Amino acid sequence: MNLTIKGTNASGLFNVASRHHTNIHAYADDTQVCLSFKPSLQYDMAKNIEQCITDLRAWMVSNRLLINDSKTEFLVIGSKHQLAKINVDSIMVGNTVIKSVTSVRNLGAWFDQHMSMNDHVSKVCSKAFYSLYNLRQVRKYLSADSSKILVHSLVTCHLDYCNALLHDIPQHQQQRLQKVLNAAARFVYQLPKFCHITPVLKDLHWLPVKYRIMFKIILLVFKILHGLAPTYLQDLIKVKPPSRYQLRSDDKFFLAVPKTKCKTFGDRAFYKAGPDLWNHLPLSLRNTNDLQKFKKDLKTHLFRVAFAEH
Repeated sequence: MNLTIKGTNASGLFNVASRHHTNIHAYADDTQVCLSFKPSLQYDMAKNIEQCITDLRAWMVSNRLLINDSKTEFLVIGSKHQLAKINVDSIMVGNTVIKSVTSVRNLGAWFDQHMSMNDHVSKVCSKAFYSLYNLRQVRKYLSADSSKILVHSLVTCHLDYCNALLHDIPQHQQQRLQKVLNAAARFVYQLPKFCHITPVLKDLHWLPVKYRIMFKIILLVFKILHGLAPTYLQDLIKVKPPSRYQLRSDDKFFLAVPKTKCKTFGDRAFYKAGPDLWNHLPLSLRNTNDLQKFKKDLKTHLFRVAFAEH
């Protein structure tokens, strides 16, 4: 189970947090304090996190900074079975009681208690359909090429932002996102609502939502393997070591796929999904070293897989 606190506005607090065995993710104007715990230790967790925030506040005051209590949020993430055992519904930040929330916004993505991404999908669909509605008001003045540009700028950008988090979400949630992409494709060619969409997507050379997610994850793995990604991500990916016996698979650049205990959280995690998707690529793709060539060839490969049955 994980706990996330948002709201501090300074970096350089890692030494303070480490004394309380908590992790920190620092950004330009936001710091997140995270702590993993067992439900049986929930009260110790609450005391620990409150003491950690007290020390963080003291550090900030000494450095002429301040925690914004009104913008601080408290979220407990876990399975339904785990959350049923949790009785801690608030913590103290200074003199303010911060109640536990069901979802928080994290750099534009929405995290809910179960990491189901339902809230995120709903907000993405809402923003994308709103943009499409506005674009339809001026569609008669636009060419097809201009429509494509505007759709990429105002609609599909929402589908692609942080979409690596959506790997292996329930099929009905993927279908909601796919409906957005289908509506955007029909908008470009001014087609009726219920026309067959597969030929349209093929003509536009747009990957379906499922494969857009796969593209993002695999591309991130490529960047990690070639030193183009942050070090904290590089620690999540390991090249499969050669076996004791000289097997033909030893020289095919496979990655180690860790075993997980929980399908809901473990199998969707990047450290499992990334190597798994990478190992299913053709050898010629895995051996590519140029980033631009890899992106082009990867999209071509996924496009063929996505539309093979059609």
